[in-house]
Amino acid sequence: MFLVRLEQFEPLIDATSLLAQISSDADVKFTPLMLMIIVSNRSPHFVATLQLSRRLFTNFSVDHNKSSKVSLEPFHDAMLDGGSFSSMTIHLLDKTNQMILRFETPSHDVPPLHHELTLLPPQAENLGQVEYGNFFTVTSKELRRIIKELPLFHQDSGI
Repeated sequence: MFLVRLEQFEPLIDATSLLAQISSDADVKFTPLMLMIIVSNRSPHFVATLQLSRRLFTNFSVDHNKSSKVSLEPFHDAMLDGGSFSSMTIHLLDKTNQMILRFETPSHDVPPLHHELTLLPPQAENLGQVEYGNFFTVTSKELRRIIKELPLFHQDSGI
């Protein structure tokens, strides 16, 4: 079973805008516990992962892991297009490698909006042993500054 529904998805719109400054594509990984959007930059070597816990979703029913690559610009544009709606539901169609974004309002006067996005095989890099026990929080303003300064580095850096 796969059902992911999110209300108040404006923070996800903002986050994908920032992630698109790092890379044009992202790995989108759904697990029974969370949604992850992972982007990487080759030079300087930088990987950013946005992890959204199932607690942030109105409905989150994912019974198996699913990873795919999605182009961030159409993903972000679809969410911008649906920004006036109150909720977004994500459906994955395995047989056609499609992600369907459905935007709805409680009013039956406004028909739902659909966007279909093509999914590709994930681009996941071998990052070696990653220590997930350490987390830190960065304000969106500080994250924007970090992303803008990434091109200033000339050698691979570990963050």
